[in-house]
Amino acid sequence: MPTADPLNREKPMLAHFTRASRAADALDNLVAILRERVVRGSSRMLLGGHRAVCLFDAPPTELGRLLARANRRRYQPFGIALDRRYAFTMGARPVIYLPLNEARALLPPDEMWRVVRLDLMRPSPVDWTFEREWRVRGDLPLPPAGAVALVQSWRDVADLYDRFDGAPPCAGVLPLDHLLPLA
Repeated sequence: MPTADPLNREKPMLAHFTRASRAADALDNLVAILRERVVRGSSRMLLGGHRAVCLFDAPPTELGRLLARANRRRYQPFGIALDRRYAFTMGARPVIYLPLNEARALLPPDEMWRVVRLDLMRPSPVDWTFEREWRVRGDLPLPPAGAVALVQSWRDVADLYDRFDGAPPCAGVLPLDHLLPLA
C-alpha cells in the first residue's frame, strides 16, 4: 500500500509565505489571509510600481533553505500552499530572472514587475533562481477548496484551529518543522 505524501508532489503546489509586520506577527497575517480568502499583493521588492503576490515552486529541500532562521527577515514559516494550475488560471507565471539592463531592453516598463534581478558577476552575486518564484499581478483570491495553511509547528496548528473554532477555512494545516529541515 503506498504511503501518503504530505507535500502532495503529484499535484504541483505553489507556496506563499508571510512574515511579521509592524501590526501583527506572521501567524496573525496568515489568519487574515484565511479570513479574507485572499492573498494581498505587495510592491515590496518589485520593479515597476505594481503590486503582485509572490509564490514559490521550490522543492522541499529549497523551502527548508528559504525558511531557515538566518533568512527570517524575508520569510517566516507561515503561509499558504495552493494548486499551481489554479494559480496559473489566476494569472500567475514564473518570474523572469535577468540582469536589469537586459530586462529593461526587452520588456516594457509596465511588465518589469515580472523581473527578478540576476547578477552573477558582482563580488557578492545576486542569484535568487533557487526560489523558482512565480508572481501574479494584484491580489490572489484563495481557491474555493484546496488551499493548505502552512505553519511552523504543531503548537501553531492547534493555535490556528482555536482561532477558527476548530474549523479553519482551508483544506488542512501542515506544520513545516515536522516536514522540512528548518535549520
